[in-house]
Amino acid sequence: MKKLMLHLLCLLATANAIAQTDVTGMVVDKESNEPITGASVIVKGADGKIKKYTTSKSDGGFTMSLPSVAGCRLEVSMMSFAKKTIFLDSVSFPLTVRLEPGTTLLKEVTVKADRIREQGDTITYNVGSFAQQQDRSIGDVLKRMPGINVESSGKIQYQGEDINKFYIEGSDLLGGKYGIATNGISHEDVGAVEVMENHQPMQVLSGISFSDKAAINLKLKNKAKATWTFHGDAGGGYSWQPEGAIWDG
Repeated sequence: MKKLMLHLLCLLATANAIAQTDVTGMVVDKESNEPITGASVIVKGADGKIKKYTTSKSDGGFTMSLPSVAGCRLEVSMMSFAKKTIFLDSVSFPLTVRLEPGTTLLKEVTVKADRIREQGDTITYNVGSFAQQQDRSIGDVLKRMPGINVESSGKIQYQGEDINKFYIEGSDLLGGKYGIATNGISHEDVGAVEVMENHQPMQVLSGISFSDKAAINLKLKNKAKATWTFHGDAGGGYSWQPEGAIWDG
């Protein structure tokens, strides 16, 4: 029985590997043919939602894996270069993306953290980059993050699928009632939102059982972590037997 289960798991892993499409290539300067480091490389679906995101490495190379590239497009951008869009339906990999130098007029320069970062199966959204003045809760900001949908009840979906866990600083504090946090936590207390794709909530099954659902983790700002709360009570009165004042604190 154990051998049969192991065989089935191997077949499942093989099927998943076969189903994946590796989007690979290199970003270079069209004029000098030199590799471009740090270019933003995004794969978007037919609905315009972000499927994958990465940046080009020191040699200009990039690689991402997707279940399918049907209807998808690759968008590559870099400061001082014109944006390049490539439709992936009829291309072969690896790609060579040649960016043409372009000019950008900047009236004011403000240094900000990356809006979206990807590391392995974790995509990190910078809350400050998506927040607006009228937002009241973190749920209002989540609605603007690519790939995330928030219902009025606070229920969250990622890429059209319900999330399987909602963490705050890595802890599952609310269980399935995470709508309380979605609608109740101020976005000003949250520094980043992490989306953990293919998240297996049961650690004993990690690496054994595959999950196609995502989990969300809120990374709080330091000011929200270090909050002191005080509670106290006091009472007083007079007693006749025995006679005298009484108190409680």
